[in-house]
Amino acid sequence: MYLSELAQPLCRRFEAEPTSYDLAISSCIILYHFADVVAHVRGTKAGEVADEISATIPEFHTVRAIANAGKHVELTRHPKSALVGLRAEHLTRGAASSDGSYFSAGTTWSDMPETVVVETPDGTRHDVLHVCRTVLSALSGRREYFEV
Repeated sequence: MYLSELAQPLCRRFEAEPTSYDLAISSCIILYHFADVVAHVRGTKAGEVADEISATIPEFHTVRAIANAGKHVELTRHPKSALVGLRAEHLTRGAASSDGSYFSAGTTWSDMPETVVVETPDGTRHDVLHVCRTVLSALSGRREYFEV
């Protein structure tokens, strides 16, 4: 219910407006807090569920980092130390290929559509829409999460 009624519609809006900062951060917040829903249903801790999801869906680390950086100004702790120091202002507009990748210089083909990207403190650039799509698809495909 949470994914189909909240996360999927929000991510579809982000797909329709891929340069929208508010939809990028909101999509990350909703996807990240899905761990809270699963924890509530299971009677466990949200951090444990977030760690479990991150172990099987590595992009969840990025979603978690963006969600918390948007909320706390700067990320001061995170299970993946390369993301510590991320700030909401690290989200910018740029272009990425359809799989979210960039060339080593941080560029991509000139005809690729513009979207919200984030450069994490380790220097890696991520297409936020691609990250959100990947996480949503992976969560939706895992029965133990989708039925929540």
